[in-house]
Amino acid sequence: METRCARQRARRTRVELQLYRGAGDRQYRELGAFVRYCVSRLEREFGEVGQWSVTIEPSGGAFASVVSLHGDAHVLASEGVGLDGALAAWEAMCKLEQSLREARVQNASNEAPARPFRGSLVGGVGRAG
Repeated sequence: METRCARQRARRTRVELQLYRGAGDRQYRELGAFVRYCVSRLEREFGEVGQWSVTIEPSGGAFASVVSLHGDAHVLASEGVGLDGALAAWEAMCKLEQSLREARVQNASNEAPARPFRGSLVGGVGRAG
């Protein structure tokens, strides 16, 4: 049986964090913990999907982030901008989450056979037959 510590260690190795040159140890630690939290939140819903790469850099008085997800058969990436590194990463993660949701819906609609609507409206609710 895999321990909780072993799972956390494995998750850290699947999440690559790249910060700008002047970033200190504390920023690596704090942003790394935040990014791993975001990844674990997404993976609870969508399942483990592969390797994550997160880049956070200063950009014109703000911060820019690129989050990319390298799965078995696909690569997804999104960009975010924020007043600090955490906000930039959060925006990119939210955009990536939306892409994952749309892909899941698309996959589900491709797999499910179309069933014509038959029946009647009962109490305002349609029944597929």
